[in-house]
Amino acid sequence: MLPQQFLNETAEEVVAPDETSNQTNPTGRVADVTLLAPRAAQMRRIFAEAECDLPFRRGNAFKGMLTFTDNAEEPIHRWFYYKEGYSRRLVKQVLNLYSPPPEYPAVLDPFCGAGTTLLEAQAHSYPAVGVELNPFAAFLSQVKTSWNKINPEQLARTLDNVLVKAKNTNTNLPELTTLHNTDYFPHRNAHKWFNLKDAILQRRCAPEVKNALLLALASTLEDISRLHKDGRLLRYLTRDVISPREALRCRVEEMISDLQVMADKPSGSVSVFRGDARHLEKVFNGHKPPKFGTILYSPPYLNNFDYSEIYKCELWLLGMLNSYDQWRRLRQSTFRSHPSCRFDSTSYLKDNSALREVYRLVEQAARCPNIGNGAQETLPDVLRGYFDDVAMTLQEQIKLLAPGGHIICVVGNSKHGALHISTDTLIAKTGKALGLNLVEIYVGKYRYSRKEKKHKLRESVVVFRKSDDV
Repeated sequence: MLPQQFLNETAEEVVAPDETSNQTNPTGRVADVTLLAPRAAQMRRIFAEAECDLPFRRGNAFKGMLTFTDNAEEPIHRWFYYKEGYSRRLVKQVLNLYSPPPEYPAVLDPFCGAGTTLLEAQAHSYPAVGVELNPFAAFLSQVKTSWNKINPEQLARTLDNVLVKAKNTNTNLPELTTLHNTDYFPHRNAHKWFNLKDAILQRRCAPEVKNALLLALASTLEDISRLHKDGRLLRYLTRDVISPREALRCRVEEMISDLQVMADKPSGSVSVFRGDARHLEKVFNGHKPPKFGTILYSPPYLNNFDYSEIYKCELWLLGMLNSYDQWRRLRQSTFRSHPSCRFDSTSYLKDNSALREVYRLVEQAARCPNIGNGAQETLPDVLRGYFDDVAMTLQEQIKLLAPGGHIICVVGNSKHGALHISTDTLIAKTGKALGLNLVEIYVGKYRYSRKEKKHKLRESVVVFRKSDDV
């Protein structure tokens, strides 16, 4: 229960038409704390009070492991630089600290992204399953976790054939305007990029080899263009570029080197599905899924990043998007962490009595008047949708989690205007309310918000355990 003092501060009172309560103040307004709109400083105190009984822990157990930087030099992991991912060392540490029960060895990553969890589980000979909504990220994970099926000699031969057969003429580029901008793609590099794609698709070779070549080509975007992935967008940078042919050859040579290094390494069974973490049971197409001993993942942070925007060039290159209408539909299906489109409204938190405290905290944050001028209209609905999605995904994970198994969620807090959102706290309270045992919230690092260097934001590893007798 939140302290009465927060009812007495100078928060703006807002009466919601669908809220009812027997407690009223002299003006007739409902005196429920959920109906207040606390200012940012008050909201920070409310979160601090809500965190008093939570098992926060600080230390070096996950130091330097919450970024993808380590993976840039690791075989297979380095096949595509996925800025939003975490280090393979984090997965290794998690498997050491919270190893799956012996009778339930399978590992699940419901937001598998670049496949870091799956590759490391594979290296430890754990069976692993990945689920990913973004079609390019799903493809990325599928190719990387199929490394043991790629013949390096055939890969080298097919590359040589592609470079001979690829045309050097203008081609019909997709309608995505970014691809037609010659400032972004000088020297006709967009046309050359797509010509190489066509040459790869026309080759007769093992599907794993063909997919490896397509991934290598997609990974060259920042070598052949003046586009740079910078947080929530592609940024234009004035710089020299190289030809798509040269870039592709360099990437494939790296792949071949990695395959030779990995030739005798263990490789457990991995399956990657394209699907929605909010509806995990549908992913298995009616087949009974296994019980997972460890579920490890990092959901999209509440930072307004739209990954269908960040990876749009790769999506269009590989034919995963062919029209703006398809792009719009993909956006509308994504986790509600951004305001790039209008999402359907849900009331998952509000309708679940067990989640009442989480609903109140989210609703207070959504009504804060200090969100910032640019986000005041859009962020309230993003907050509500995001934490509804968080609750839905946790509920789905609980169904698939084995008795005695762990859910480990890697997530960062965020700042919008003057409003700080303690995402780790809200996820911890959601899991507890849904019946999980909260083991700890391990603060892995602090980072500064993009626009303000004054206040630090936590990035945490939230650990749950399912009771043995469930």
